[in-house]
Amino acid sequence: MKAVIIDDEHHCITTLSWSLKQYCSEVEIVGVAYNGEDGIQLIQRLNPDLVFLDIEMPILSGIDMLIKLNKIDFKIIFTTAYDKYAIKAIKLNALDFLLKPIDKDELILAISKAHNESNNINKSQVHQLHEFHKTKVVDKIALSLNNGLHFINLSDIIRIEANGNYCNFILADNRKYLLSKKLGDAEEILLDNPNFYRIHKSHIINLKFVSRYIRGEGGEVIMADNTSISLSRNKKDEFLELFNKI
Repeated sequence: MKAVIIDDEHHCITTLSWSLKQYCSEVEIVGVAYNGEDGIQLIQRLNPDLVFLDIEMPILSGIDMLIKLNKIDFKIIFTTAYDKYAIKAIKLNALDFLLKPIDKDELILAISKAHNESNNINKSQVHQLHEFHKTKVVDKIALSLNNGLHFINLSDIIRIEANGNYCNFILADNRKYLLSKKLGDAEEILLDNPNFYRIHKSHIINLKFVSRYIRGEGGEVIMADNTSISLSRNKKDEFLELFNKI
């Protein structure tokens, strides 16, 4: 795989280049750039298979750089220091990233995924990333399925149900999507959204679709689609405090 690195920090480029030579010999670094404008020219000139792209760069961020490209016919691995908004935007769009300082095992895994997954980032994902990065608010999530990406409104999700190492996203219009992700992965992505609540070890619900609560040891919550979900006993008080009562 021909790869380029775009990052405004020289030591980050040096460290990543060294790690790739040591642990990922199938990746050849063919060029580097220290800002987004030069990154565009580098990509257009070298036509890489893979781009390591820093998100936070002066003048032109990594995401703004992607907006300017006419086509994206390469794989992207975002690199970022901890920024919860950037990371959440990437996860919402089912994309891959490496957190600085980059861990060797995470790097090897990311390269393996880039090898094995056929889909490149698409313009829809780029615009979603751009909107989130600009406003810190997002209303859609990308679900990575076998046949591609499905973008759904967060407001349409009634509940998310664990299914072993998978989870089901159940929507208000009766659509259901099975993802090869654990419920904890979904919870991590939705953590900052006040509408979503992990009611039980096997269920996350959208509080806007709660219809009734039936008293009991933990009790049961009836959703708008008439699904009955047991409420964990240790979450009963916390759950009931989320609602104003008359």
